[in-house]
Amino acid sequence: MMRLAAFVFAWLALAAALAPPPALAASAVLDAPGAGTAVAAPGPRRVAVGVLVAPPFVARDGQGNFHGVAMDLWRDVALDMGLSWQAVEYDLDGLLAAVQSGAVAAGVSALSITPERESAMDFSQPYYYTGLGIAVAAKDRAPLADTVLRAVFSPRVLFYILSLLGLLLLVGTIVWALEHRRNPGHFRPGHKGLGDGLWWSAVTMTSVGYGDATPKTLAGRAVALVWMFASVALLASFTAGITSSLTVESMGGLVRDAEDLHKVRTGVVRDSSAEEELVAGHVGVLPFASAEEGLRALVGGEIDAFVHDQPLLHYYRHHAFLGKIRVLSAFFDPQLYGFAFPRGSDLRKAVNVAMLRRMEDHDYRIRLFGPYLGRAAAR
Repeated sequence: MMRLAAFVFAWLALAAALAPPPALAASAVLDAPGAGTAVAAPGPRRVAVGVLVAPPFVARDGQGNFHGVAMDLWRDVALDMGLSWQAVEYDLDGLLAAVQSGAVAAGVSALSITPERESAMDFSQPYYYTGLGIAVAAKDRAPLADTVLRAVFSPRVLFYILSLLGLLLLVGTIVWALEHRRNPGHFRPGHKGLGDGLWWSAVTMTSVGYGDATPKTLAGRAVALVWMFASVALLASFTAGITSSLTVESMGGLVRDAEDLHKVRTGVVRDSSAEEELVAGHVGVLPFASAEEGLRALVGGEIDAFVHDQPLLHYYRHHAFLGKIRVLSAFFDPQLYGFAFPRGSDLRKAVNVAMLRRMEDHDYRIRLFGPYLGRAAAR
């Protein structure tokens, strides 16, 4: 009996020594035929990342590699996380749909964070702040007659004219009140006398008087003396204001700011934040599949203005459309760019931490933004 027990114990010890480690056993089971339900030991994580070409944030070089502000930042963040990834290119609609459905683990591009998108997916912390810009054709100029009419009836010129008329009426009324009793021949009583006072103040301003109406009282002449000297400065200021308005109008085109978009044919990228903003503002838009298509339509005269993210418009102005378009200086509807994730993604938190660590380094921001947007963008 003792010999049998010793034999069994020795056999069990030998079997334990020859048994494979648990991880290797699991791998063996996984590789075995019919073992599809087994789970292999965890290794480096590899995910699909959707990208949308939107220079200078995402662009493709001659070898087919992606680069740009957003791509370089994502590449560095993934490196910090030890994350392996593969880029899959989409158009805008396809990228948003892929992120929302979970077909990709993240969306990388110049993606604006909007309430509508935030309700359908999650976003990282913003990595760039900008706004919508307006591009017009480089040779866009309004006809001369239209320019003159716009200048004459512009709010600024109308303000100058109404202010001047009000001042002339005020001074004329003061002189009439001082003169109509002592000098009824030049400043008649009643409402006709107010007209006399207005006429006197106008001719005094423009020609220092014709002599057909002159104050005779001491107080009236004192007011007239002050008005003569003040008229010199006021007339110069009025002339400068009108000249400035005409100059601005002649230098500008059909579109000078967002307020003019209601009056012209305006293009946008389909389903973009620009389309959402303009439609909400009751501006009629013509949607295009891409920014390049919309800008070609702008150069070809099919539309009068194209609204898109301002840094992207500047990029196109210096590259594919050099000398063909110009970008207005002002922007509207501030935009925040971020990475997109499916709802509840476990990557979002880790990406935020890694990205914030990178972006708090001023030297890194210069290296990231400088080659594409200039050093000023790193501030």
